[in-house]
Amino acid sequence: MPAARNPIQLIKEAKQIAVDHGGFVIEKNGAYLIYRKTPLRNVYEGLCKSPQALHRRVRRVFNFV
Repeated sequence: MPAARNPIQLIKEAKQIAVDHGGFVIEKNGAYLIYRKTPLRNVYEGLCKSPQALHRRVRRVFNFV
């Protein structure tokens, strides 16, 4: 269960999932912005405020099971 893990581990894992699936995560003002890389431009996928929400959202956006 991701909620029982260390928040730093969740952030690192979410960033790695995003990179592996053609995206990236930016930390800005205490929030996490998720982007997908495309040939024309980077596409904004969402904003999360907690490490748990970031992990869930990245898994959903990039279809990681």
